[in-house]
Amino acid sequence: MKLVLPLVVLLGACACHAADGDDDDKIEINEIESDESVPREGQRVRNATLAKIFENAVQAYLEEDWDGCVAGFNEALHGYKAYKRTVTICRRKCKAEAAGSSPIFAEDIEDLHFYERKVKETLCLMKCNQDYREIAGAGALKRLPHATEKKFVDLAIYEYLHICYFQKGRHQDAANAAFTFLSQHSDHEMTMKNLKYYLDLPDVAVEKVVNLEAAPFMQKYTRGVQEYENEYYAEAVVELESSLKSYMESEEQCRLYCEGPFDQGWYPEFTSSISNHFAFCLKCKRKCSLALNNVNGNFQSDLLRSHYNYLQFAYYKLGNLKAACAAVASYLLFLPADETMLHNKDYYSSQPKVKEEYFTPREEALSYVKRQEYELMLLHYISKEFAAIEARFSAFDKKTNMKKADKKELGKDFSSRPILHPPPGHSPSIRTRLVGNLSTFRDKEETEIREGRVTERLRVTDDARLIAGESELGGRNRYAVDGFLNSTDCNLLMQLAQIAVEGDGYDENKSPHSSYERFEGVTVGRIALMVYFGLTKPELLKLFLQRTEAARDHVESITSYLRKDEED
Repeated sequence: MKLVLPLVVLLGACACHAADGDDDDKIEINEIESDESVPREGQRVRNATLAKIFENAVQAYLEEDWDGCVAGFNEALHGYKAYKRTVTICRRKCKAEAAGSSPIFAEDIEDLHFYERKVKETLCLMKCNQDYREIAGAGALKRLPHATEKKFVDLAIYEYLHICYFQKGRHQDAANAAFTFLSQHSDHEMTMKNLKYYLDLPDVAVEKVVNLEAAPFMQKYTRGVQEYENEYYAEAVVELESSLKSYMESEEQCRLYCEGPFDQGWYPEFTSSISNHFAFCLKCKRKCSLALNNVNGNFQSDLLRSHYNYLQFAYYKLGNLKAACAAVASYLLFLPADETMLHNKDYYSSQPKVKEEYFTPREEALSYVKRQEYELMLLHYISKEFAAIEARFSAFDKKTNMKKADKKELGKDFSSRPILHPPPGHSPSIRTRLVGNLSTFRDKEETEIREGRVTERLRVTDDARLIAGESELGGRNRYAVDGFLNSTDCNLLMQLAQIAVEGDGYDENKSPHSSYERFEGVTVGRIALMVYFGLTKPELLKLFLQRTEAARDHVESITSYLRKDEED
């Protein structure tokens, strides 16, 4: 049996930022100022907030003060990184101290141990942030406002900085700054033109152009891949293991930074307040892996799991079959149905020294996937359940305001009414028909003929009956049938709706058909993961595979029949 090697893709550096919050422009910023946190060239503005430092740098740019522009923006960058570093260090330290402390009372009554840990964590944070409180001259640590932080997260600084570097004759730095900005704004035409110009300058080395906001693990990952390509497997293992550890660390820092303040905009009850803030932070944390997988503007969904792909073969070449098998099992946590890795698993299983227990996922991979899966299910639950409650509230509000609305309607000029929008489940073509576009009716006769052919074909092939065709679903080759499954199979498969997520399950495409349709799905990989975690029965996975394959055959039969009929 042939061992399938991972496909090698050399990647550049990537940018990683904590997910920006959606709220709170009102909160003021703490001041950043110390000889250790800013470079000497940047110590121009004393006792200034990051927002003020940024504004002063922009002003220097407008006044063509290129020295002030370079120094000011670098000071702002340095201050922002120092601020984030202090915040994450404090939160990590205090979380660990609180978790390791002994409870005041041994028995956990009404979950008081959880709240006790949070109280201790808060006290620790107040002490940890003492230096920042003194710098800010306030009684408590103040969070960077959203409006200011967004400028840093969006890399707006580099849009100015590359021009300032160019005016100073620092062309390599200008190219680096432009490339960094483009890592998040790949369609920014002006900066793209500027970068192309910089790359043609004689003092700019193309191979030395780097993303200045690259995540630390990317350099290690790239070196590991290069060592792997050169067949230096021992060196590749060292770099890739280090990259993997750094990746996990970077994501953990991002997640810690998400645990910031949240302006709820209202006065909720105690429990509601906790739940709302938790959901806000959880949504932010889910963005961390997306940020880490941004490679110079390109999303690489396989970046984390590819570590295990390279490691499984590198360990095999070094004769460490146990480590190779563990890497295979870890990779399969992310993609349980991956044919290539399953073939590799079969190959390793055929080796005389390999035992079944070797295929135990690595601890960090198992913990990571479990957490990701739980969080995804929890966010889906929150979205689904709270949306239902909001719908009931909306219905109640509409009912109570009906009389007022009716009175207003009497005085309206109906010629100025907005276009009627269809409810979810209707396609754009039906919307067009609702507003009176007669061109849609010209295809009615052809559609009815095609739907008649589908019905005729269904009578021949199986017991399924047509319940909706192209005219109802608003698209060519689209139809819905009933009776394809028996009631037993249908009820079993309905259990999978509990783990379905919005989108197609592969590329996070939430509206694969049209903006008027809600799409939820479950991939084979997710079901296999549920089986692995013991959250669903293996028989359900087998039934899912059988019936989805039958559905595929059914659709192919109908479409080929129509295609052949049209050709004739």
